[in-house]
Amino acid sequence: MMELQALIDVAATQVHPKPLKDGLIGDVGAALVTTTGHVYTGRCVLTGSNTICAERVAIARMVSEGNEYAIAQIVAVWRDANGRVYVIPPCGHCRQAIHDIDPQNIHITQVILSHDRVVPLAILLPYHDWWQIQPE
Repeated sequence: MMELQALIDVAATQVHPKPLKDGLIGDVGAALVTTTGHVYTGRCVLTGSNTICAERVAIARMVSEGNEYAIAQIVAVWRDANGRVYVIPPCGHCRQAIHDIDPQNIHITQVILSHDRVVPLAILLPYHDWWQIQPE
């Protein structure tokens, strides 16, 4: 595991906004650490046709470059016009993707919510196992 601020700083290096006609690329950066200690980063891609969050870009890199699936820590950040860095929680799609890429992540992934607050993914995705056959 990495120190929280160190991982936040790595994610912040990924923030490089670029306006597009129909969106914005790179205004959110993410970093994750696998259970083996490898670090993967990503930045968001928001176009008129689709949005790919920074967390899912980092996850895709983890899978394609490292053939890994278990995430120990993950963080996403945004930077304001004055350069201040804000840690932001993963959206619902990203929360689900963290779980879906490896179901054990629900218990092992620590989601960084600020420089002093970390929660397990299960807290942010409480009904991940809710699927049940309903009585007839």
